[in-house]
Amino acid sequence: MERWGWLTVRASGCLYALLCIVLMMPAFACDLQLSGLDEADGKKLLASLQAYVPGKGQVPERGQDEQIADLARKGLDVLGYAQAQVNVTLARDVCRIQGDAGTPTLITHLQVAMEGDARQDAAMTDLLKSMPLHVGARLDQTLYEDFKKQVETLASQRGYFDGHWAQHQLFIDAAQHQAKIVLVYAAGRRYRLGAVSFVRAPVAEKLLRTLVPFSAGTPYDASLLMRLNQNLLDSHYFTHVEVQAEHTQAVDGVIPVRVLLSAGQRNTVAMGVGYATDIGPRLIFNWSRPLLTKAGHSIDVQTQFSPIQSSIQATYSVPLSQIHDDTLQWLYGFQRYKIINTITDSTILGPQYVVVTATQWRDTLYLHWTRDDFSQADGTTGRSNLLLPGITWTRTRSRGGVDPSWGDQQVYLLQAANTALGSDANVVDVHASWRLLRTVSDVHQWLFRLDSGAIAASNWGNIPPTLRFFAGGDQSIRGYGFNALGPTDSHGNVLGGHYLLVGSLQYGFQWRPRWRPHIFMDAGNAYDSLHGATYKSAGFGVSWHSPVGPLSVDLGFGLADPNHPVRMHFYMGPPL
Repeated sequence: MERWGWLTVRASGCLYALLCIVLMMPAFACDLQLSGLDEADGKKLLASLQAYVPGKGQVPERGQDEQIADLARKGLDVLGYAQAQVNVTLARDVCRIQGDAGTPTLITHLQVAMEGDARQDAAMTDLLKSMPLHVGARLDQTLYEDFKKQVETLASQRGYFDGHWAQHQLFIDAAQHQAKIVLVYAAGRRYRLGAVSFVRAPVAEKLLRTLVPFSAGTPYDASLLMRLNQNLLDSHYFTHVEVQAEHTQAVDGVIPVRVLLSAGQRNTVAMGVGYATDIGPRLIFNWSRPLLTKAGHSIDVQTQFSPIQSSIQATYSVPLSQIHDDTLQWLYGFQRYKIINTITDSTILGPQYVVVTATQWRDTLYLHWTRDDFSQADGTTGRSNLLLPGITWTRTRSRGGVDPSWGDQQVYLLQAANTALGSDANVVDVHASWRLLRTVSDVHQWLFRLDSGAIAASNWGNIPPTLRFFAGGDQSIRGYGFNALGPTDSHGNVLGGHYLLVGSLQYGFQWRPRWRPHIFMDAGNAYDSLHGATYKSAGFGVSWHSPVGPLSVDLGFGLADPNHPVRMHFYMGPPL
């Protein structure tokens, strides 16, 4: 210990530092009048004293004013004001703290260093560089203690289990208003992760190995163990995953990793009912078997029944490298779809390859055979067979759960067919859609939507209604019926267009915790040419955040139609 007129204080014993950073909602605020104290430090001081200040309407106890004054002086000492003069006045509904914070204590010497393997660890050395205190700055012991805890926490996360403070000293000369800090962390060696063993694994170990994000001998990193745990949970094969990696079990610095697994349910069944203006009442029944074989194969069946759209889709999935990140799927689906005066029975069959990237993009490369049988009210029938290779890119990001306050969505599709490959028409089909959701000041919510697409075909008569473009409805142009807009024949029947361009802008206001009224404008259409009619609508509505998700009711007014149609729309679900 150096002997040159300094008052020695071990900062680790400064228990009062913890009190200074505890923020509490004040029941009764004190009037703070301390010269030389900035606003941020004043808030810290008042927060630390709040538990000791009499509540509104209470009579102070004898000596309570001096107790608060003593605590204030200690708090100011921690914040770097070692010789503050404080006077407290207490009475019923009166609390006044007056005085002078005095000359602040400044840091005149700062030594921070690492020893051991941490000297070559960028994460540890970067933390040293972020030290919030520096020479010439006012001493704040709360920052000093917080920094020490950050070093200890990061060292534990990075595998320096033998680490300790070789020196952690804070010297304060109150008379000269100076402070000296010496911090030396002896990290020692960095432990490594060993081989992973699985206990009670219902899945082939070869498959489980693809989920391990590290190899034996990798330097210890707690985030790698968390990724392993999440990878296993994301597989949906297990109801419980416990990753054990105790450094006390290490041999020569290598920690064995043990994973305890509990198998999930063999079958998962979900049922639901709903209603939307576009498709009417809806019944949903889904069944899945996440673990069909020990190789990790799974099957998922989704069904939906409604007056407008009924469907069944079965997907058989085979994991390749990582479950749900790299998957080969076989798809079968059947859908009956009613568009105004046309009923279409559509069958789809084929393989698809799905990759989920680290940036949350879901890329799907597929080869689908489709057959569409359609009939119209006038007795016209048709059949279309298409072999469609294609690719889609999708990404959805959101914050806020089932009622997000922030998010965006992008969807891109490119597919084609050729008569040389057995299709009834040459087709090139392109889609792109965007959603953008932003909330300002937790009150003002903006939702932007844009949908676009184009189809080029050699034989338009062989293009089924399910591939053509239509507009109108809850998620398109409100104020008009579902798929009621687009090119028509001589009888006014909507046939579907070659192009699609529909945009929407909506503003909502958080009126109550669960209620958000909104206004909107929609515009666009399905076109056969760029000179086709564009329909516009405007309206208002309200969304209610129910326990199962947002419920919305909109009233849309058709602005471009001379009949000025008015239509109510009801739908359920998040905006993304």
